[in-house]
Amino acid sequence: MSDESAAPAGETVSYAVPADAPAAMTVSEAARMLSQARRQAAEPPAESAPKATAEDPPLVEKTDTDPPQEVPGEVETQETEPAEDLPPIEPPRSWTKAEKERFASLPRETQEYLHTREQERDREFRRSQNEIAEQRKAAQAEREAAEKVKQQYESQIPTLMRELENVTQQNYADIKTMDDVVKLQAEDPFRFQAWQVHQMRLQAAKAEAERVQNETVKEKQSRRAAYEAEQNKKLTELVPEMAEPKKASELRERAVQMLTDPDDIGLKDDQLSRWIADDTGHEILSNAGIQKLIADGLKYRDMLKAPKAVAEKVLPPVQRPGVTRNANPSPQLHIQNLESQLSKATGNQAIKLAAELTRAKRLASAR
Repeated sequence: MSDESAAPAGETVSYAVPADAPAAMTVSEAARMLSQARRQAAEPPAESAPKATAEDPPLVEKTDTDPPQEVPGEVETQETEPAEDLPPIEPPRSWTKAEKERFASLPRETQEYLHTREQERDREFRRSQNEIAEQRKAAQAEREAAEKVKQQYESQIPTLMRELENVTQQNYADIKTMDDVVKLQAEDPFRFQAWQVHQMRLQAAKAEAERVQNETVKEKQSRRAAYEAEQNKKLTELVPEMAEPKKASELRERAVQMLTDPDDIGLKDDQLSRWIADDTGHEILSNAGIQKLIADGLKYRDMLKAPKAVAEKVLPPVQRPGVTRNANPSPQLHIQNLESQLSKATGNQAIKLAAELTRAKRLASAR
């Protein structure tokens, strides 16, 4: 089958109909096929291009954006490590033994999730700790700087006071009484005004010096009170009697008497007062360990002053007349007799019998 078309010179040109052309076509399909056949006839044949066959795959222009094509027969494999060969995930160290055992029984995916969460929590906790530490360090630096400025200011007040006193001696030494002030105001108003300003400065400096001194005393008392409270708490653990106010008062009074007794330690009252007023002396005398040494000294002196127990000689029981006395009673019978008497005796008699019973048992065991 072929299509014929008229040529310009009266020649008839025929085109071969493709083998796969349908038997029945519409007019538009026939026109489209004829136009394609004319274009193919007008194009010169390509010598270097191989002839396409039905078995060859269509040539597709490859671009950089196209995905790589898989070669048939080749399958990309990815080696995965078996779950059994993976290293175990350690639970957090801060967990209890029961929590760690529970963690070991969980699936690996859950363990990884919990492990990650704990790491994030630990990082956040450490970050917060570091921030708090930096804030404390900055606050401490600010307090130290403020304390330094305060000390410098307070150290300058005595110098200012001395300078004002020198001005008073140099410029206003003649003004000592109220009559001198009245005379100065009447005779030299300008000098009187300068004297008033100087007096105001002097009073302000004195008031500031007094304020600083009062604050220093309060701070010193506060530090001492805190130190004494801390040492007293330790002292009640070392000397339980100090926990009772009455006994504590008696012990302190006796301690002062022991320290100031001329026949004992022999310290002077004014010496103790100076030590207490001094910061170092107060720290030593208020220390719990030093106070325990003093309390032990009081107990030792009480032991020395306690009367020694004198063992009285126990006389044998009085024998009734006419009863033959056994000159050498058996030790066991003597012990039984003493035990019988001791069970009925009271007071000093019981003490004597107990001592005699002890001696008798020792003699019996020595034989």
